[in-house]
Amino acid sequence: MIYIHWTFLLIYFVIIITTMVVVVMDDRQPAKTMAWLLVLWFLPFIGILLYFFFGQNTRKERLVSQRSLDQLTKRSMLEFAEQEDLHIPENHLPLVHLFTNQSWALPFKDNVVDIYTNGYDFIFSVLHEIKKARHHIHIDTFIIEDDPLGNLIADALIDKARQGVEVRFIYDDVGCWKVKNKFFDRMRDAGIEVHAFMPVKFPAFTSKANYRNHRKIYIFDGAVGFIGGMNIAIRYLKGTARQGWRDTHMRIKGGSVYAMQRAFLIDWYFVDRTLISGRKYYPPVNPAINNNCLIQI
Repeated sequence: MIYIHWTFLLIYFVIIITTMVVVVMDDRQPAKTMAWLLVLWFLPFIGILLYFFFGQNTRKERLVSQRSLDQLTKRSMLEFAEQEDLHIPENHLPLVHLFTNQSWALPFKDNVVDIYTNGYDFIFSVLHEIKKARHHIHIDTFIIEDDPLGNLIADALIDKARQGVEVRFIYDDVGCWKVKNKFFDRMRDAGIEVHAFMPVKFPAFTSKANYRNHRKIYIFDGAVGFIGGMNIAIRYLKGTARQGWRDTHMRIKGGSVYAMQRAFLIDWYFVDRTLISGRKYYPPVNPAINNNCLIQI
């Protein structure tokens, strides 16, 4: 019996030492590293559980290779770095340069923007663009619910997929934790590529719950994009029994759709490990759009 005791003790210390090495080698702030080392050493067993659920570094940047991230962020934007007749007001230059230097978030001129504060108007516009799409549809949303609105959008996407349009759909696993797999399987069976963003089994007990995808972007043929705060759920149309609902979304036509496309394709690489950077996903801007409306995303 004593041999079993020492065997378990040895295994535990091996696990502790290995975990401490992982913590030291991880790229995190020194104060956090020291805190986790103390927790692991002075809280036997509990420390291991705490680190497993809350301490693992799962930032998206660490899970996407630097080379691929560079290709998706910089290379896809290089040809747009020098835009003809791009005029930026002098008082906006510091902020524009800050965002450009940090993440290659380029400013784009010549955009047409429609603002939606009514959920019905927003959904009608989205359905209209789904119907018009000829090449691809990219949707990245925090929430889609298995309700009449969610099924209406799913049916429209299924129809386009069966027509041969490329449809890619990303949903957040925590945002959609109540939605059954069969809802998404129906879309997959029709040829839609569907992925959950950073799936988790126990949302309340893991650090992955902190790294969620709250984007709500819709891109159609690389020419029209929607960005804002509205998810795909009935409450975004008419509120709930206890309260109303007010949110804002925008439809954009013009060069800034490239920035939305880039954001989607980075997320797509993260969930699917497929590097998509073809020029067909960045089509020429309609020359009729010539208003110098400046947008930086």
